[in-house]
Amino acid sequence: MSPEIIYKPKYNGSMRFAMILWPVWIALFIYFIYRGVTSSTDTVLNAFLAFIFGAMAVTLPFRVFREVRFSNEIVVKRYLQPDLIIKYDDIIKYTVQGLWAKKATISLLMLNYDSSMEFGKIIQKLISEKKIKLKKHDK
Repeated sequence: MSPEIIYKPKYNGSMRFAMILWPVWIALFIYFIYRGVTSSTDTVLNAFLAFIFGAMAVTLPFRVFREVRFSNEIVVKRYLQPDLIIKYDDIIKYTVQGLWAKKATISLLMLNYDSSMEFGKIIQKLISEKKIKLKKHDK
């Protein structure tokens, strides 16, 4: 058994900024919901702002992950979600945009350049070790 490789992503500036502001978006979502319910004026504006901040707060945990562990299978540790497990045999395609498997995808779009290249080196190493055999995507 080969040793486990642990990859910790480093996100680009805009995503790091979004991650820092995540608690603020939740607070603003709650605030504008409260304003929309209690205010008799500007209800549409409050509802619109609640929708915007709510959408940002809800979608962020689905776009980021804490780490990826490469051992007998790929385990993606995510925020506020269960771990995503990908078997090496299920991997279909790898590009700088992400890693595609039959039932899951690891998006690399929001990573900084060096972090994306580090992930790519790990994947290329696994391909050279014949753990990953890229397949043609069935349409």
